[in-house]
Amino acid sequence: MDWRLVDSDLCDPAYSVAADEAMALTRSRGEVPDTLHLYRRNRPTVSLGYFQKVSQAVDLDFCRESNVGIVRRVTGGSAIYTDMNHLIYGLAVGSDSLPADREGSFRKVCSAIVAALSALGIDAQYKPINDVLVSDRKISGSAQMRRWGIVLQHGTVILENDASKMVRALRMDIRKLKQRGLEPLTYVTSLAEVLGAPPDINKIKAVLVASFEEEFRVNLVKSDFTRAEKELIRELIERKYGSESWNLRF
Repeated sequence: MDWRLVDSDLCDPAYSVAADEAMALTRSRGEVPDTLHLYRRNRPTVSLGYFQKVSQAVDLDFCRESNVGIVRRVTGGSAIYTDMNHLIYGLAVGSDSLPADREGSFRKVCSAIVAALSALGIDAQYKPINDVLVSDRKISGSAQMRRWGIVLQHGTVILENDASKMVRALRMDIRKLKQRGLEPLTYVTSLAEVLGAPPDINKIKAVLVASFEEEFRVNLVKSDFTRAEKELIRELIERKYGSESWNLRF
């Protein structure tokens, strides 16, 4: 079975979330096949979960002073900090391509991440419900939406980590982290830290794609968004993801 692979590489933060929604909508209408979208945001960005309150999740003053973008995604979950050193995947598939239960579907997708890290010689483990850990430190997290008869899941693989900027941009629950035995500056790790050198982005993409192909028993065919999707992306940026009325709505 063929799935579609779209690689946007470095892209604007608003474009990235609009593209994920556009491919989910077109997939739900049967206009495009199941799709894996790979991208990196071209500047530091906080991605808010759909229901999060800005005042509780983000240091808005710091983000504005430091040119850290803010986008609100259609999936739930917690705010995350991303930049060009975070490889992000978006997966839009028919609901029958994943287990019906939420944890089962997270486990299925995260298993591809674990397999990719294993191929790089890294011992990683899936931690329910949506994280992948290396030596008990987070290297990948995911968020998901089930709607329109499809599943949209996206998440990160941390290539390099700017922990100091992450801690300043996010309003982290320090007490909760410490109760779990975690420290704000060290509870996440990165491929650069684990491998001892900055990773080759093209190699990481190739390994990740191969792992998704093996996990889902599909062939990922490189393509591009359709004309209809590109138009929908432009519309979504204009009326939604490019506006503070959406991104800072709560």
